Amino acid sequence: MKKGLLFLCGCIAIIATMMSFEMFGKTDTQITVEEFNQPINAPEFYKGIYLNSQSGRDVNLLKNFITRAKDAGFNAVVIDVHNESSNKFLIPKENIDYVIAQGFYPIARIVMFPDGLKVYPIPEELIKGRLELAKKACEIGFREIQFDYIRFNDYGILKHVPLEERYKTVEGFLARAKSELLPYKVKVACDVFGRIPLNTNDSIGQRMEGLDRVADVICPMAYPSHYTWSKKMMSDPYYTVLITGKRAKERTKNAEIVMFIQAFKIKVSMSGLSFQEYMTKQIQAVHDSGVKGFIFWNASQQYDEPIAATRQFYSNFKSQNISKSENPKMETM
Repeated sequence: MKKGLLFLCGCIAIIATMMSFEMFGKTDTQITVEEFNQPINAPEFYKGIYLNSQSGRDVNLLKNFITRAKDAGFNAVVIDVHNESSNKFLIPKENIDYVIAQGFYPIARIVMFPDGLKVYPIPEELIKGRLELAKKACEIGFREIQFDYIRFNDYGILKHVPLEERYKTVEGFLARAKSELLPYKVKVACDVFGRIPLNTNDSIGQRMEGLDRVADVICPMAYPSHYTWSKKMMSDPYYTVLITGKRAKERTKNAEIVMFIQAFKIKVSMSGLSFQEYMTKQIQAVHDSGVKGFIFWNASQQYDEPIAATRQFYSNFKSQNISKSENPKMETM
């Protein structure tokens, strides 16, 4: 009876994914690339930073960031592989070879629809261009492809598109991406607004349960400064990251949750904390929520203080053997 039920559930999941794929549109190309045998080697717990394409292609800048991050115990790096308005691939293979040699897990960030989808139906040329970027990233050694702005515009554009169709469009693209990238044995990730784990029926077309069926990793952008509907969430970084992470984990069964956290100073003063304390609270909350890790976001890449805060955080918990358990002492809410 139990085996029959598991088989039925598996069939339902496959049918749901295929329906979403059909809604978005099948690829008209065959996957002919030979399978890549490189291991994924995803971290047990992500400790990552974001770098733009300039830092990704300038080896001196890249080495500077990687050296400092490695010294503080980081193990992953997200790199823009293109400028968001272009499909030109920008990152040299030798730079990713260096990243991997330093023990970092390389993640390629691809901006799907700058500022959210504004044209519907989606031009097939745009889809193919983004998927080609993803394949090129796989070919030079990236182990995870992270799609950002994989959503509809948040300002009322395309009101005529029904909500369910929005969901199927977003999920259908990710299903297609996962299918076309399967030979490369990489993970497919997507970024979501921090509010998505906390709500339902969101007009941007993102929902945790649907994304859970088509993405390997979901990355809520849990920046307290952006939770503008709640003074509590804007002023309490621990609570905001904790509740977002917990809700995201509760609403998923398959995908891993890796949190983007705020490594910039916008509205930090609302918390009454120093910037280093603000960072520490967020890192603590990531651990306490039980998710898979964190990635620092700072568009200007000003990481001196966040990296210092991270080094201090893990130094303080070293006596608790955090490197083994990856779960520091819980903080009372």
